[in-house]
Amino acid sequence: MEVARKVAKNTFYNFTALVVGNLSGLFLAILLARILKPENFGIYSLALVIANLSIALSTLGIDNAVVRYISFYHGRNDINALRSHFKHFLKVKMVVTVIVASSLILLSGILASTFGDERLRIPFFLAGTVVFLASISNLFASFSRGLQRFDLVFLRQVTYEFSRWVFVIPLAISFLAVGAVAGVALAYAVSALTLFYFISKNYHEFIFGKSSKVSGGVHSYMGFMTIASLSGIVYAHIDSIMIGYLIDSTHVGFYRAAYTVVFAISGFASSLAGVLLPTFTQLSEREFEAGLGRLNRYVSIIVFPIAILLSFFADQIVYVLYGRDYSVAGDVMTILAFALIPSGFVYLGSTLNAKERADLRAYTVLAGMIMNVILNYILIIRMGMVGAAIATVISRFFVIFAVVFALAKLLRMNPKVDAMIKPLLASTLIVLLILVLPKPGNLFSSILEIVSLLSLYVVLLVVVKCLGVEDIKYFKKIIRV
Repeated sequence: MEVARKVAKNTFYNFTALVVGNLSGLFLAILLARILKPENFGIYSLALVIANLSIALSTLGIDNAVVRYISFYHGRNDINALRSHFKHFLKVKMVVTVIVASSLILLSGILASTFGDERLRIPFFLAGTVVFLASISNLFASFSRGLQRFDLVFLRQVTYEFSRWVFVIPLAISFLAVGAVAGVALAYAVSALTLFYFISKNYHEFIFGKSSKVSGGVHSYMGFMTIASLSGIVYAHIDSIMIGYLIDSTHVGFYRAAYTVVFAISGFASSLAGVLLPTFTQLSEREFEAGLGRLNRYVSIIVFPIAILLSFFADQIVYVLYGRDYSVAGDVMTILAFALIPSGFVYLGSTLNAKERADLRAYTVLAGMIMNVILNYILIIRMGMVGAAIATVISRFFVIFAVVFALAKLLRMNPKVDAMIKPLLASTLIVLLILVLPKPGNLFSSILEIVSLLSLYVVLLVVVKCLGVEDIKYFKKIIRV
């Protein structure tokens, strides 16, 4: 019961943090897109993409290692080992982060010339500041996750999002893309200071004091997690970079407008991923497999119909959110919506880390990244932004299939993919109905059709016995816990 209570509490805080982050990020992106217009929104988006890639480079798998080892030694109540590992991770990260952030600042002019747009020089320069501040904030957040203090993770997210609204919008109105990037840097600074204050106040003995040598497997784990994290972030942003390089930064703005909506939604479906790694280090394989089928079924129920509806109503959604200036983003969203499906099951990859097979996770993500780069180059040249969307969808499905294969064949675990069959069947019937119905011509008819289709979908789930009284009791039990 105590484990269930802890998981429920962590899930609540983690899910709430993701809801706050995704909703705030989505609405902020929509407002910024309207303020900056496609040209400057593309510059802002490209600068943040470069910043995110640099953050991944400065992470070197450290954040994931912090979660893994802090959770492990906290569970054993070994404060000295916990402190020693954290101080080691902090030292390594500070050195690497300073090198990466300084390099981005110094090379900002060269990078701007590479993309053929001198207006990118100052945003890239400021992106170096974002890298340093975000990396420190992320490290403290990982430390909190390792301690399973997801309330602090929630606090950090709320502080960051509130600060973004305080700084980004006014600066964007005054200084356009340059001001928006500067606002993001300030928001990370506030969130890092806030989280450090609460950690140092509540866990002073965990971070200050004498330390000893770290365990032998740390650097091996960090190495594989470096491959996975760096490959993952390249894999997530290479499409935008290649669009900026092969086309221009304005098209990056169009693409990121669609991308932001799709992956804000996927964040809700994959909300348990951040909770699973610390929890799985303390659960047996049998306990994990017992709940995986239910989790797969619930995620399938969510992501399958949303992907279909988002794809079908993409033009109307883009128009309502961004206006006519971004109408070409509708074609991108039509394809990119199906990336919701593999993104919803990202937690499956976390199980490889939790079972200390970070090497398998690294290899699958690296293979997906290589596939994504190749497909992006070929398809962007031939099809523009739509080609980038197709490359993203294909490569993300590949990674999930590879993870399922690794779980089933290499770790001899049952990934419970059969739990997805009934939601897939109900979603397929909805697809057939959508193909028969005429496409709505206005916002009101679109909303009416979406509500009707979702209502029918729920009925179908009950008919095929995918949802029932047992699930209602299960949700009530979770709420009580």
